[in-house]
Amino acid sequence: MKKNNRFLKFVINDNDKRTVRRFLVQHKFSSSQLHNLKNKGGQIFVNHRQRHFNFGLKTGDEVLVVLSNEKPSDLIEPMRGPVDVIFEDDYLLVINKPPGIASLPAKARDGKTMANLVKAYLIAKNENSSIHLVTRLDRDTSGLMVFAKTSYAHSLLDQILHTEDFQKFYLAMIDGQINPKQGLIDLPIGIDPQAFYRRVIDYKNGKESKTLYKTVAHYPKASLLELKLLTGRTHQIRVHLSAIGYPIIGDDMYSGKKDQRISRQALHCYNLRIVHPVTKELLNLKAPLPKDMVILKGVLRGERNG
Repeated sequence: MKKNNRFLKFVINDNDKRTVRRFLVQHKFSSSQLHNLKNKGGQIFVNHRQRHFNFGLKTGDEVLVVLSNEKPSDLIEPMRGPVDVIFEDDYLLVINKPPGIASLPAKARDGKTMANLVKAYLIAKNENSSIHLVTRLDRDTSGLMVFAKTSYAHSLLDQILHTEDFQKFYLAMIDGQINPKQGLIDLPIGIDPQAFYRRVIDYKNGKESKTLYKTVAHYPKASLLELKLLTGRTHQIRVHLSAIGYPIIGDDMYSGKKDQRISRQALHCYNLRIVHPVTKELLNLKAPLPKDMVILKGVLRGERNG
């Protein structure tokens, strides 16, 4: 692991908590992070002297936290392959996932996933290769995915994942034109009792699920929608659009039919707006439409051969 993403530096101000433990909790250290600091080789220094969790702090004190080393799991095998990096620093890695590749390995499937590729990418850079997947995409959904480079950064991102500090925007293509052109889909989602891998609208046992949508382009018989996730349920956008009568083009699981115009659901995570959990910088990250959706857009416009 790079040295600089294991070191976290703070200066105590008037509003900070006055013991090391309470200060770390104030700065979003989880109970597991505190456990790792205490029991797995982490260290805490105050004004260049090593201290314990109960040590008292005063304004102006300099605190250095050295995160514990992480041991990568053997469950994810490194596999070489292309990784389209959109943003990277000592804490985050944001990549543009192509369609047709899963986010994580599954027992029922073999072959490369983005986790395998990212692990090999990190090893090649001589960095910590522990996989901390923050956001995942369905195998046939393309676009932006976020990996954290340390468990601490992962914990910080998890705490803002469904807030305005972590906004996820998708583009989807549908047949027809939604009326009204923009709105909120607020329908609870649960597991399909007939097929565990599918999701359904379930008013009795489903979890609250909210998706904002707006029409960004009209075509003669179709539309391009921008969707913002307010919750993060499995297949949320696909289920919500299907439920209101506008399944995504190519989504045979929820439309019930194959589409000759594209070989997968026309869904792409194109924009992430994240307040960086360490630097507090606003990241506005974008991934262009992949080739198959560009071709589909041409077809929907009525252009010959897309």
